[in-house]
Amino acid sequence: MRHLRQNLRYALRVLCKSPGFTAVAVISLALGIGANAAIFTLVNALLLRDLPVWEPERLVELAISRLDGKGIPLSYPMFKEIERGQLVFSDLMGWAGGTFSAEVGGVPSQHKILAVTGNYYSGLGVVPLFGRLLTPEDVNPHSGTTSQVAVIGYRFWQQHLANAPDVIGRQIRIEGHSFTIVGVTRKWFTGMTPGEPPDISVPITAYPAIQNRPFSLEDRSILWVFVTGRLKAGVDILQARSQLRSFWPGVLQATASTEIPGPRRQRFLSMGLEVTPVATGIAKDLRAQFTRPLYVLWGIVGVILLVACVNLANLMLARASTRTAEMSVRVALGASRRDLTGQVLTETLILSLGAAVLGIAFSYWGSRLLVMLMSEGYSTPVTLDLSPDARVLTLTIAMAVLTGILIGLMPAWRSSRQDPAVILQQTARSLAGGVGYLGKTLIVTQVGLSLVLLLGGGLLVRTFQ
Repeated sequence: MRHLRQNLRYALRVLCKSPGFTAVAVISLALGIGANAAIFTLVNALLLRDLPVWEPERLVELAISRLDGKGIPLSYPMFKEIERGQLVFSDLMGWAGGTFSAEVGGVPSQHKILAVTGNYYSGLGVVPLFGRLLTPEDVNPHSGTTSQVAVIGYRFWQQHLANAPDVIGRQIRIEGHSFTIVGVTRKWFTGMTPGEPPDISVPITAYPAIQNRPFSLEDRSILWVFVTGRLKAGVDILQARSQLRSFWPGVLQATASTEIPGPRRQRFLSMGLEVTPVATGIAKDLRAQFTRPLYVLWGIVGVILLVACVNLANLMLARASTRTAEMSVRVALGASRRDLTGQVLTETLILSLGAAVLGIAFSYWGSRLLVMLMSEGYSTPVTLDLSPDARVLTLTIAMAVLTGILIGLMPAWRSSRQDPAVILQQTARSLAGGVGYLGKTLIVTQVGLSLVLLLGGGLLVRTFQ
């Protein structure tokens, strides 16, 4: 610990004596680390981060599996049959969504509308920002209510209702049907679809009416209900699959439309049921569109960081050649080669960790810019929680440590290999002259990586176009 404190104090003094070099090194690394952190922030928000709901690891999706392997929604009668027969879920929630015309203050515009069962919000364990959320009484067609109710999203409340505190009780119209606002959801609530939060939620019983071609809830031929279940405590997904598949054939028999001809009816009765974990939500289209470009872009910025590392390693090697006499004097005074290596690595780690702090700031703005550019022209605005969490911070620190080691490895190796007796007999001119074999190797490596980066960047731009 004492040696570490000494190395830190000495490294800070050395870096402060060369503010120009320190600033260039920190900014160069910060751009590389920040770009990588920005890409990973998007990957984390879209693919890795759990939904901001209560115990998301207990959520599963139920979907019909066709012969081609694709999962499709269920009909409403199927959902009700499963709800009556299942024994493994504390809550079974149905929902469906789409883009519809909604009129606020007499101004119509297109919005993402989510239709949900009465236990949707309570099953996910969310609470409103204010007002209340939908309940089973709102969905029950026999409850005696004469007006439809709706819950609006935080973004919708901000953009279209100007954060009005008296929004509860106001009227909005969806495809010509009037709804009364009863609540507002919290900021990062996205339902089961990360990146695509609903603007307005309505009872699932109102969904058929707002369609261009209205249909009946009891229609057995229309597959439109997405189903999410919350596993009971002590029940795992294997048990859920076993119990659901045991009575799934009976569900198909009970909900098969009598109007389906023989061959189609047999195909209907042969459909399977898939039960999959959805702790990170359901965003198949969004993930399919953005995942590959994100990973390609991550590869490009990874090469950028590597080029920055090689460049700074060369600069550190040049600095080390001017400090050989200093290092030799330290050896003559009793410092070991291990001490010299530790000193060089301490300096590079200070540079890389300082760059990581600045890189986090760069990634904050960079990730938001990427979302704006990548979702341009997308049917609905993409909204992701891009705040850095423990996973992003851990990766950023790991990149900084690895970068610091890569930068300091060759200068530390060179310093530990030199003979102090020979060095002290040489003149300052001979010490600083020439870049040496290692320096030439790093220059060739940097040029090669830059060429790869240039070609890859051109291809990447064409791919995005």
